[in-house]
Amino acid sequence: MLTACTKDCPDSCSLIITKNHKNIKVMGNPEHPITKGFTCAKIKKHINRLKSPSRILSPMLKSGKTFKKISWDKALDICSEKISTALKDDPRKMLHIQDHGARGVTKKVTDNFFTSLGCTKTHGSLCDTTGIQACIDDFGALDHNNITDILNSTYIVNFGKDFSSSSIHLSQIIRKAREKNIHVTSIWPGGGDYDKYADKLIRINPGTDRFLGIAIIKCLLENNNLDQSYIDRCTGKDKYFDLVNQSSVTFLSEQCGVSVENIKFLAGIYAKDKVSTILGWGIQRHLTGMETVRHINALSWLSGNVGYTGAGVYFSISSIRNLEFDWIGYKPCHSLLLPVLADEIEQCHPKIKTVWINCSNVVNQAPDSKRLFKTLKNIEFTIVVDAFMTDTAATADLILPCALMWEEDDVMGSCMHDYLQYAKKVFTPPKGCRSDFSIAKELNQRLNTPFSFPKREECFRLSFPELDGGVSFDTFQEKGFVFAGKKEIAFGNGTEHESGLFSLVNTLTSEPEKNPIFPIRLLSLINKDYNHSQIMPEEQTDLPVITINPASLHIKKIDFNKKTFLVSSLGQLEVKTKFDKNLHPDIIIYRKGDWMRYKGGINALIEARLTDSGTGAAYYAQQVRLEN
Repeated sequence: MLTACTKDCPDSCSLIITKNHKNIKVMGNPEHPITKGFTCAKIKKHINRLKSPSRILSPMLKSGKTFKKISWDKALDICSEKISTALKDDPRKMLHIQDHGARGVTKKVTDNFFTSLGCTKTHGSLCDTTGIQACIDDFGALDHNNITDILNSTYIVNFGKDFSSSSIHLSQIIRKAREKNIHVTSIWPGGGDYDKYADKLIRINPGTDRFLGIAIIKCLLENNNLDQSYIDRCTGKDKYFDLVNQSSVTFLSEQCGVSVENIKFLAGIYAKDKVSTILGWGIQRHLTGMETVRHINALSWLSGNVGYTGAGVYFSISSIRNLEFDWIGYKPCHSLLLPVLADEIEQCHPKIKTVWINCSNVVNQAPDSKRLFKTLKNIEFTIVVDAFMTDTAATADLILPCALMWEEDDVMGSCMHDYLQYAKKVFTPPKGCRSDFSIAKELNQRLNTPFSFPKREECFRLSFPELDGGVSFDTFQEKGFVFAGKKEIAFGNGTEHESGLFSLVNTLTSEPEKNPIFPIRLLSLINKDYNHSQIMPEEQTDLPVITINPASLHIKKIDFNKKTFLVSSLGQLEVKTKFDKNLHPDIIIYRKGDWMRYKGGINALIEARLTDSGTGAAYYAQQVRLEN
């Protein structure tokens, strides 16, 4: 059966699922131009989620220190009563939290239903808003060339994208590029399997890519290798070049930890045509993440490597940009900043009385997890829609069990490519589980609001765009995917600013002083086997594992035969340790996603701090130490 993946992943795979008695096989759709017949381990592990013995199969109401099963009618009666009370008093006293635990049209409709109530929502992101805002500020829009245009490059420069752990189909494009003798250079903090996807590796001090970007520009400027036609199409160029001229290449080299020789090597690449620049999402999770992305964007623009085939900057695109949502409508509302949510809730006026959480394990994913857990526990009534007793579900007064991917139909796009996917229902959800969409629709009927809930397929048809060639929704539904892109090359006629000009950044922030008490930078990176925190409880049976360079000066006094703890200003976690001699000696890597309930949950150690965009979580600003 043709279906698709609705996980929070750039690839948005088209899939074929076959069922033979109790055996279920999942494979990538070989007809899909991006999926091309293969998929990742995260997809295959989803089968375990569907039939996990830990799955919640009935609404659960908190009773003392435990939960008791109740009927759906009673659960929805309670929801209706609590929400009605909040709405009559002051809609802002109800908080709705929805993130990207699953994606699709029905999730967008559900989100807008709660917006229509006038309740408090969240803004900002635990993921990508810092880089998105940087790209919008520079180019006037979030866009990039068709992802396969990378194969028309002569050189690819990768700033921090871990091809071994995320976006398996972009990784395959990089492999094919190397087979075509397209040179790939990766700038990385050391460690991992980056060498499998690069011809040259350049190790950098974590969070200092902005210094490298401006150092390369300085070399290009000194050798008259910037593109004057692109310089002429900039705003803020006087201030920018004043900034470039304030520091020597030697100073910038010391700041980023990249040798002058390697800076000149990179300048030699950018002096040429057809250079594609890939931005990993990690570089925008430092305090100066927005500034960093903007300096790299400036490097690509000023060197003349934007706006034609084989050249451009690749960060992301909006996963809903090829869908139509005007029919839903939008109502502005009171909103809290997601990366610092505990503080926002505690300082909120009027005081939050009721919370509804769906598509989000926000306690696990947000910084300062323990504080957020306590904050949500102190809310008068919290409703969580989830399939498992996650760190977030454990804060609930009422848990509503939800359907999972492949247990409902949906339509979704991608934040990497321009194909729309039809995610067809393959399995019937367990009797006690309902989709977010159906839960919200039933709740809407009880509340008797003016919000209109069309039937599920009607939502899909209303959201389906008018496509070149007149491809119909019925054809799309049958085929399982359709290309919905409007253009192959981004910014070919200038930027999307009204002026058509590129906007240059005008700041270069100094690195903070090193903290002798917590001397190691913590990088909580993506887990290649699981999508965010979608790890089964039965698979969390051991201590979390960190990786560090065995030559690091910060672990000289640690006896790894004894209990070892990762410690921050917020607390500690007992960990196991493995070593990687190629890792930067001043960092520790932790593969995130495990839960506090099972001795993990790295975000319990990470302070809630904002990046320079003001809306993103600065996860990688956290300093730690190891101790016995």
